[in-house]
Amino acid sequence: MQRRNFVKVMAVAAAPGFRYVANAQSIDPKTMRDLAAVVLPESLGRKRTDKIAADFLKWVAEYKEGAYTSSGYGNPRTQTVPPNPAKNYADQLSAFNGVITKESVAAALEKAKIDRIPNRPDGRHIAADLIAYFYNSADGEDFLYGVEIKRDDCRGLSNSTQRPKRWA
Repeated sequence: MQRRNFVKVMAVAAAPGFRYVANAQSIDPKTMRDLAAVVLPESLGRKRTDKIAADFLKWVAEYKEGAYTSSGYGNPRTQTVPPNPAKNYADQLSAFNGVITKESVAAALEKAKIDRIPNRPDGRHIAADLIAYFYNSADGEDFLYGVEIKRDDCRGLSNSTQRPKRWA
């Protein structure tokens, strides 16, 4: 390895967010799918819960700590994204000892003193963060309303007068 390449690799490894990406990569996708099957509504079906679990792991891996967020209308204050919530995820999953049930998740959430779904994933517990991730997503909104709102997609003007399809 050339010296320049070595320095580049070491600079990336020393970056603050790198340890969280490495930690997110150490999470077994099967364990994450099992957790999603327990904490997300059964009516979603296994295929959807598996996709949500995979999307959550991707979101954690691509999380950009300190990135600027939209200030919103009428609120000129600049805000940044908080630190990556994934630093304890692998430990929290290993605490289940391979057995993820409704009872074990409820006990873990009680131990973490979580009594409501956070507004966004905050790192207090991976189960609560997965729920928050789903219900704050476009798919979660569609699920709650029972129609395909697709808030992140542009429907265009040609069909803007039509009601959204039933969510299936």
